[in-house]
Amino acid sequence: MPRIGLPATPKAAGRNSPGRSSSSPLLSSGLRIAAAAIAFRVISSLVGSFVARVFTGATTTALAGSPGASFGLYPMLTRQLGRVAGGVFRAPVTPGLVLSWTAFALAMVMMKFVAGLDTDDERAEGAALLAAVFPFASVFGHENADALFLLFALTAFYGVRQGQWIIGGLAGAFATATLPAGILILPALALTGWRSAGASRKRLLIALSISACGFAGYLIYLYYLGGPPGGWAASTASWGFRLTAAPWTPIRQLFSSHLAVADALNAVIACAFLVAVPVVWWRFDGGYAVYILAMLWLPLISGRFDGLGRACALSFPVFALIAGVRWRLVLVAAAITSAMFYALALALCS
Repeated sequence: MPRIGLPATPKAAGRNSPGRSSSSPLLSSGLRIAAAAIAFRVISSLVGSFVARVFTGATTTALAGSPGASFGLYPMLTRQLGRVAGGVFRAPVTPGLVLSWTAFALAMVMMKFVAGLDTDDERAEGAALLAAVFPFASVFGHENADALFLLFALTAFYGVRQGQWIIGGLAGAFATATLPAGILILPALALTGWRSAGASRKRLLIALSISACGFAGYLIYLYYLGGPPGGWAASTASWGFRLTAAPWTPIRQLFSSHLAVADALNAVIACAFLVAVPVVWWRFDGGYAVYILAMLWLPLISGRFDGLGRACALSFPVFALIAGVRWRLVLVAAAITSAMFYALALALCS
């Protein structure tokens, strides 16, 4: 994985060192991070398989099925990959797993680029490291849409922040068509781009409209197919659009009830990310803070704990925040602590 050590004097964000070509270092850095991410996924899979065999009674509470498993682009791309190259894969490798792992590797590369907009290259690599070893990042190693959504969300924010409106709009459209909660990133994208857009605010609005078309287009596609399997009511509930509890209920239960270990870990990490929201707003901008709240909103109102850790794994601004801290010890301690709890989550969820 990326180096943990941080330079004493970071360079300005988004600037290249004098006398160096920007394309070659970016390419080599991206390939290195992608290769490390794939290797990490392989090792995690092997460890998870070993734990599952040794501890046959391990609970799967923390990694319940992703809402995106039956929604949007992920099942469509999985089917197409299976048709094209299905004969190449042999168990336990499946088209869905290949898609998830590939998306995870590319998402870690984009994590480095997005974090690099606010800090130097080595701290940006540290953000990718924290995102990879986050306790509930093990969701990215399963057959679900989370890694694919994270890739599209990171690309959308990168495009909006760089003024690349077409890239931001198209990536946003893919994001909203990948997870049901993806449509909730639109306010975050709008707030992120509005202050810096200046005279290009009309282009920002067009990009946001394109992003919204991803979610709307998929619903129209389902409508012309005769509706989703099981009907609209059942499908929207399975996608997470259900209000069964107040948003503060899981947090209150953390202090008032005796929760299972997996549920308690979900709730504790969600509390930590909620506490980080105002700091993210102060350090970056309101768009990143709104994005974290958007990711946590549906799991909080569902009254269940299994989606909280997954939502936190998608909340990339927190990893950029920790990696950007001046003191090297903070990043080292965060990486070690995350790796320890990653092993715990892997044991609980295998």
